[in-house]
Amino acid sequence: MNTSNKISLCQPAYGKGCCVCCGLFNCADISFAGLGHFLSDATAEVCSLPVSGSNIRNFESLQRRLTFRDTTTYVCPYMGFIDSNTPGCLMHPVVNNGKDKRDCSLFGKEICNDYFCPAYHILDDRLKKILITYTYNWYTYSLGIIDPLSFIWIVQLIEDMSGKPIVPEKGTPDATIATLINMSLMLLADFFNRVPLPIFYYSEPEYHLHMRELSLNQNSFLNAGVRDTIKKAVSACFNGCS
Repeated sequence: MNTSNKISLCQPAYGKGCCVCCGLFNCADISFAGLGHFLSDATAEVCSLPVSGSNIRNFESLQRRLTFRDTTTYVCPYMGFIDSNTPGCLMHPVVNNGKDKRDCSLFGKEICNDYFCPAYHILDDRLKKILITYTYNWYTYSLGIIDPLSFIWIVQLIEDMSGKPIVPEKGTPDATIATLINMSLMLLADFFNRVPLPIFYYSEPEYHLHMRELSLNQNSFLNAGVRDTIKKAVSACFNGCS
């Protein structure tokens, strides 16, 4: 565990909200478009209904008609867009004039308040700042949270190829670095979408155990292709610029 991990990853900036621990990436289709539709539909559905037992069951019934990667994992029906670009909890007091409605969900407000994902512990504050600063939107941002070891591998690859560290505090983010980070995370997302397996785990031991064949920090039969594609793209960028 990193000692420098004070930055929360839940809602660090406009457009960089995360619903990973709410089960968003447990959907079978985890493409940007697919999850965008899921969040938009959830927002419209939840905001149109009062919080009552009957309506809650109706919405969860709608959810059960969707296809999920792991049917034993809860997918919260109250995630959605809290503004036009930021996913989040539609029951959170910040978006409900101070009223906390999260106890209508399975986890409730206490679990939601106290939970920290593996990425919170694995990424130090410098890496968190890079993830927050250099990703273009909530989607690539979420990919770095789902698989922090792959994000670390991507950052180290870019730093090795460029010959200099990424410094998130230094002025405007470098456009080339941002492009490479987002391209790499999108390639990782495409890879995950082709593998019909769970890709988010709530504890660090589970994450290290189950993601070792998928995370880019280790070469495996499954991830060899995407690793090579990212390496070639990053190398071509810096060789072409030199």
